[in-house]
Amino acid sequence: MKLYPQLRALQSRFPALLSMKSGAQRLMRRAMKRPFERDFEVLARLKVRPGECAIDVGANRGQSIDAIRLYQPALPIHSFEPSTLLADRLRQRYGNSAAVTIHNCGLSERAEERVLYLPVYRDFPYDGLASFDREEAAGWLNAETVAGFDPSHLDVRETVCVTERLDAFDFAPAFLKIDVQGFEANVLKGGEEMLEKHNPLILLENNDAADAWLTGKGWRRLAYAGGRLQEGARGKSNTFYLSPRGSDRLTD
Repeated sequence: MKLYPQLRALQSRFPALLSMKSGAQRLMRRAMKRPFERDFEVLARLKVRPGECAIDVGANRGQSIDAIRLYQPALPIHSFEPSTLLADRLRQRYGNSAAVTIHNCGLSERAEERVLYLPVYRDFPYDGLASFDREEAAGWLNAETVAGFDPSHLDVRETVCVTERLDAFDFAPAFLKIDVQGFEANVLKGGEEMLEKHNPLILLENNDAADAWLTGKGWRRLAYAGGRLQEGARGKSNTFYLSPRGSDRLTD
């Protein structure tokens, strides 16, 4: 029996389980001083210059914020989350920290209003799968990922959100993380000038379009596995990228 599909089936029927699970996982990670994804261990080697920050695109429930702070506690973080519900929860959690700023908007290649698609199964919203791409939002929940999946109980709800261009913000990023369910290339295109100027270390959820855009501009891939970075490879779920002028972003 596969565990995770069974857990998602229970979670869909008993929504309170998600809050309990998320809270328990966060407490455990903090106690053990571990990030939610091991890729973030690389941030211990990140070189940060005066005035620089981290940018977290697709903040969700704050997992990346906690991971960044674990290795770079003094680094200011700008987190972007288009869901008003999630953004409000993040503000409640991190509102007392001057180093964390929550931006309730999405990022794209242009400033406009866009529809955010949220998959809902048995009236349970899978907010971590919300996307500006409807197919991305609707496609992940299926018989392989949810035990006893019944497509008649799957709904995709629509909310109009504001998107901005990353270049519209006056940031100097040392690190940029993007996890936006298939919309990664759009985010990059809207921040082309910023990326060229500051050459941050990028951590990207694997996405073919974004990978092609970056490598086409000379950025090189690095995969993190077994505590080491492998040049030229893509990671299992996420991949790092360094620009031609950003090779000194990491210490040896």
